[in-house]
Parts: sequence; structure tokens; C-alpha cells
Amino acid sequence: MTNLSFDDLVRQFIKNKLPLVTTLFRKVEIDDSATLQEFFEADDIAEMTEKFFSHFNVEPARFSLSHYYPWKTRSLLSRKPQSEDQKALTIAMYIESARAGKWLFDESHLRN
Repeated sequence: MTNLSFDDLVRQFIKNKLPLVTTLFRKVEIDDSATLQEFFEADDIAEMTEKFFSHFNVEPARFSLSHYYPWKTRSLLSRKPQSEDQKALTIAMYIESARAGKWLFDESHLRN
């Protein structure tokens, strides 16, 4: 049995609760600083986050999915996605919050 660090436990939990991301030929590795909205739908993040708060006993009071979604929308006149004024959500944010026992990234922090 391997001894995983707390950070590794959080990372593993998140990756196991989110859908597998693949390309045509391989699994895509999501690192701690990757923008989760680029890979996952809001419903997937919401479900994982609820389980994360419960599993790691993290106070969710400051967390709101609306701070992170919608991430991108399609312009009516262009096929190119337009980025919303939302901040990136990362595994590193979950790790830091799990260590602290509360969600550390409230809206005032995100807008700065």
C-alpha cells in the first residue's frame, strides 16, 4: 500500500469523481493548474464539488458555481467561443481549500 500525501488524496478524489477526458488515442492528464471549465461541464463540477465538501469536511459557504460558469458562450455572429468574465477553477484551489477546511476563493477574491 502506498502512502499518498493529503494533496494526492484530494487530487485523486477529484479526478475519480469527474468524467474521464480523452482524445481519440489517449487519456488527457489534468494537472493542478489546468482550468477545469475547459474540460468539464458545470453539472459535473457541481456534483464533484458537493461530494468534495462532504468527503473532506470543507465549509462550502463561499463557493458558488456561478463564480466559474458559464465559462464560454457562443457569439450569435461568430462560431468562435467568447470567454465570460469568470475565473479559472483549478484542482489547486480544491487542494488549498481542503487544507484550510473552507472554500478560500470567494467572489471578492475572484474579481481582484
